[in-house]
Amino acid sequence: MRFGIMQMKVGLTVLLRNYKFFVNKKTALPFQMNRFSFTLLTTGGIWLDTEKVKN
Repeated sequence: MRFGIMQMKVGLTVLLRNYKFFVNKKTALPFQMNRFSFTLLTTGGIWLDTEKVKN
């Protein structure tokens, strides 16, 4: 389990170092949370656009 968590952290770090993330226009702002879900979910989801960072 610890190895899996470490892999997740490394993968997230690589994504955040190499890409910029922007909220897409399809995303409804402000977020509306789904009241009937067991976990925290937004109605309609969160759409992201990415742009590769130039080194």
